[in-house]
Amino acid sequence: MNPVQLLEEHQAAVAKIQQQVKHFYDNKKPFRVYHGSTSSTRPLSFKADAIVDTSSMDRLFPVNLETMTVQAEPKVPMDALAAHTLKHGVVPKIVMEFKGITVGGGYSGFSGESSMYRYGLFNNTVSEIEIVLGDGTLETANRERNADLLEHAAGSLGTFGIVTLLTIELIPATPFVRLDIQLVDDVGKAHDMFEEATKDESIHFIDGVYFRRGVIVVMFGRFISTLPNGKAPLKKMEVHWFADTIEAAIKEQPTRDKPTDLYLYTPDYLFRYDHGAFWGGKLAFKHFHVPENAFTRRLADPFLDSRTCYHALHKTGLANEYVVQDFGIPASTVKEFISFVNDTLPELQIFLAPCKPPREIGLTSRFNPRVHEVSDQRIFAVGVYGRGPRDPKAFYELNRKLELRSAELMGAKLLYARTYYTEDEFWLIYNKEVYDAMRKKYKADTLPSVYDKLKADMETGAGKRRPVRGILETMWDKAIGNHHYIPVKK
Repeated sequence: MNPVQLLEEHQAAVAKIQQQVKHFYDNKKPFRVYHGSTSSTRPLSFKADAIVDTSSMDRLFPVNLETMTVQAEPKVPMDALAAHTLKHGVVPKIVMEFKGITVGGGYSGFSGESSMYRYGLFNNTVSEIEIVLGDGTLETANRERNADLLEHAAGSLGTFGIVTLLTIELIPATPFVRLDIQLVDDVGKAHDMFEEATKDESIHFIDGVYFRRGVIVVMFGRFISTLPNGKAPLKKMEVHWFADTIEAAIKEQPTRDKPTDLYLYTPDYLFRYDHGAFWGGKLAFKHFHVPENAFTRRLADPFLDSRTCYHALHKTGLANEYVVQDFGIPASTVKEFISFVNDTLPELQIFLAPCKPPREIGLTSRFNPRVHEVSDQRIFAVGVYGRGPRDPKAFYELNRKLELRSAELMGAKLLYARTYYTEDEFWLIYNKEVYDAMRKKYKADTLPSVYDKLKADMETGAGKRRPVRGILETMWDKAIGNHHYIPVKK
């Protein structure tokens, strides 16, 4: 489609959204934005007469190599964005690890990945947004115009309005990524290695996996144009079972002097955790008491991409039993937090990745004044994923322990996941005064607040346990190509 036609279609779609939003505003009626699918683990439910449907907002505009940017509507998923830009030898500065995470979701949900130590969160790489405000007004925000709106709409779960277009910054990319893997036995050592690696200009990606106490993998990725003689990129199933691939690699006891090197096609690296949603695929085998071997892996393979895994999580209600939480923890307390997580939830694995300090990525105005004590420290993404207790009360208490301990250690959790804070606890962590003032300035105070949305999702009754039926429905939806699995009540 030519750019003129794309723009015309985009403008028509935006005008329709403006009209709907203005209708709700004039009638003083609350509404929510319906996306059709989600990478959130919160149980979600919508009423048909109280939604603005943005599920068709998935247009991509041509790559601009002069400005090194690309424009995308909010429903463009990461795999489509990466494929679109890689044709031109460039890639977004931050590409989230799940193919189905959308541009809009990444911006509104504080998303990051293994290059965020260099570029910050995904929203820090969005130089401009177009947004429909709470009264239906169309506004533009960039680093010169409405810069505070650009900053505060990010990570706000859409509570400043409906973002309809985003301008995303790009960097040069190569066909392959070389991954150097090292084994360490202590979180403190991993932290020191991460910090040292941030100063190496040849390294572009930094992350790690905490498999269990004393077994931590540190990984450094570099863009490369060609493969060394005798080296081949990982095969499909090695990528799809990436956690197992790297766990097997550490049997060689790789060290700083002799790391194990793996090679991946760049798209395979970007989405290396997509299949099985990190290591969720292994948990599924255990949950349904299915033996895990080469045959069963291949049999289940078509159903283990992250889109289908999230689909199944919502259909089955098993989000009530699996801990899927991401936290941002400052460098001075990250070791203590991981030790606490390990003691609280022994059967788990943890994703680790360094990010920039809060002051450099616009987080200091979001949280309570205590965050200023660590605003110049590097923060770490700590992804906690594992099976929790089946008993609902015990599961609730476990998640509250994780949330409250992260707050005590001056960290914060990402809000895509289920939230168990009381309202008083929530606003002790997040700065309500600043948030409310910004929402009033940009005519968003008639929209649900962040806490309103989180509380409403937890009260929907969605997500009731129905594992077998949910899996069968997921397989059927996969067969007919239905990705719109968020329920809409008439």
